[in-house]
Amino acid sequence: MIIFDLDDTLLDTSGTVTPFKMKECLKRLIQDGAKVANFEEAYTELMAMNSLSSRSKDAIRHFAKKVGCSDISRALAELTAPLPAGFTIPTTPDAKEVLNYFRPNYLLAIVTGGHPPFQREKMEKAGLDTSIFSKIAIPEDSVKKPFYLGLVNEFSIKPSKIWVCGDRVEMDLAPAYELGINTIHMRWGRGKMVKSADWIDHSISSLSELKGIIR
Repeated sequence: MIIFDLDDTLLDTSGTVTPFKMKECLKRLIQDGAKVANFEEAYTELMAMNSLSSRSKDAIRHFAKKVGCSDISRALAELTAPLPAGFTIPTTPDAKEVLNYFRPNYLLAIVTGGHPPFQREKMEKAGLDTSIFSKIAIPEDSVKKPFYLGLVNEFSIKPSKIWVCGDRVEMDLAPAYELGINTIHMRWGRGKMVKSADWIDHSISSLSELKGIIR
C-alpha cells in the first residue's frame, strides 16, 4: 500500500491555492481593520510569513497582530471557502502518471488533513480520479496516526509493506515512522523548507522518483 498526502504531494497547493487564498485573506483583514498602506507589499510580506510558518493559520494570526487587526475570523474562514468556479489546480509533476503506474499492483490511499469539503473540492479541481484510491481519509485536526493504524488493520497489511509519502515531516511522516511504516519525504512547498530527518527512508523532489524506490 502507498499512502499519499494531498497538498504539496499530489497537488501543487503552494503554487496555486495558497497564493490565491492569502490574497483573499488579506482583503478580509483590511476590511476588518488591518492597517495596510500598500496592498502588494503587504501581500508579499504575508506570503513570506506563510512560507516560514507550519500552517497558513499561524501566518495570518502573526500578520494580523502586526497590522493591528484583532478580528481574524473572516480571514481564517477564507482559507477553506469554496474556490471560484473556473479555478483549476495542477498536480505536482507526473502525479497522475505515477498513480496509474502503481495502481495495478498496489493499494493506494490518501490521508490528508484539513476541512473535508475543501479537500475534496481540491481533488475535483485537480481532476484526480478518486476511484483509484482504496481509502480517502480527511482528519480535520490533521492527526494522522490513528488513520495510518486504521489502514494497517482494515487491509491487514504489515507496516513494513506500507509507504507514506508526504511533504511535512512532523505531520505526515513522524506518525508513520512511529508505526514502522516506510517514509518518503516529498520536497515540495513547505517540504522544501524543512530539514529532512535522519530516520526518513527516502527524500524526493518529484513523484516519478517513486518508481525507483517502490518495487
